[in-house]
Order: sequence, then structure tokens, then C-alpha cells
Amino acid sequence: MQNEHDPGQFRMPVGREGRSLLAEMNDHHRSLSEWALSKLPDVKCEKVLDIGCGGGMLISLISRRFRNADIYGIDISEESVALTKETNSGLVAEGRCHISVDSVSDLPFKEGTFDLVTAFETYFFWPDLENDMRKAASVVKKGGYIVVVSETYPHPDFKERNDEIVRVYGLNLVDNAFMTDMLKRYGMDVTVSEIEEKNWVAFVGRKR
Repeated sequence: MQNEHDPGQFRMPVGREGRSLLAEMNDHHRSLSEWALSKLPDVKCEKVLDIGCGGGMLISLISRRFRNADIYGIDISEESVALTKETNSGLVAEGRCHISVDSVSDLPFKEGTFDLVTAFETYFFWPDLENDMRKAASVVKKGGYIVVVSETYPHPDFKERNDEIVRVYGLNLVDNAFMTDMLKRYGMDVTVSEIEEKNWVAFVGRKR
């Protein structure tokens, strides 16, 4: 988290400051995103949804891995949607990338729509985590995947730092066992990967 920005911008980027933050996050989260995507098995995806698309960097990475996939991105921030479209302007022009202002709490998609759903650096801002994760899981096809990623999770070595992040930014951090159990309840077989010294975690769930 970059402390020079208004904490509210992390939940809802707006205006020039929001645009600056999103550009920084595109750079800051690239290594995390590349690492997390490497945990996904070698699968074919025709339709992908990125929940909380931010500045659009992850969609760019996804498009390179799944070169024939239709990719959808949603975010509650109009600034995020605008920058994601700019970052992926070629994909948008090709008709492969579809970005909209929408919320995880009210996904505009039918159940079983996507081969892959991603949620990177976003779950901790969701209004109703358990219900919203249930909805995210519901739009995954049987045999499809959901990938949930965070660069922060509860760990004694990072407690002081993480407690301050929670206080300042209003994050709802949950421990890895809670996230795993929740995904399992919503029909997923789950693999958890961590880089403990970085406090990174990736949950890869396959829909039963």
C-alpha cells in the first residue's frame, strides 16, 4: 500500500489521484500477478472474468496466456474501468475485452458462464465477503477455476504492519483457512500457495 494516497482511493479510485494510484498498482502488482497466474494449471479458457480489474494489468497478462479467450472485467470505479480500457485498447478494439462498471455483489452474468474467474487484491473490500464470494463462485463453470490472490494475509511475522493496514485502509483480511473453507463450501477443490517471506497468498479453486 502506498501511504501518500488518500486511503479512500484504494477502495474507490477517482479523479487524477485515482488514475495515478491505478497506474502505480499496475506496476506494483505485476510480480504478484505473474506468480499467482503461474499457479493455475495448463488449462484452456474461452471466457474469463476479472473481478476488480483496477488498472487493467492483469487482463493484459491473461490475454497473453489465453490468446483466444473473451475477457470480461468489472470494477465499481469508473476510473478503473476507463484505465483498463485504455491499457487494453487493442483487445477492446478486437472485441475480445469487455469492461463495465459493476459490483461483485450484483454480477450481471448467469451461473456457470466462465472458465476462469480472477479476484486479485480485491476481496478485502467486498461489502459482504461470504455472499459475494458465493456469487463469484457461482459464475464459474463446472471444471472451471477461480483464483483469489492477496499480497497480505494474517501472519504473526507481519502482524504489526498488517494491523496498521487494516486500520488505515479498512481491509477485511481473513486467514487462509477461512478463505479455503469458504471456497470449498461454494463447490471448489482448493490449492493454496504462499510466499511466506513476502506475505503473498494465492487460492486456486476448481469447480466440482
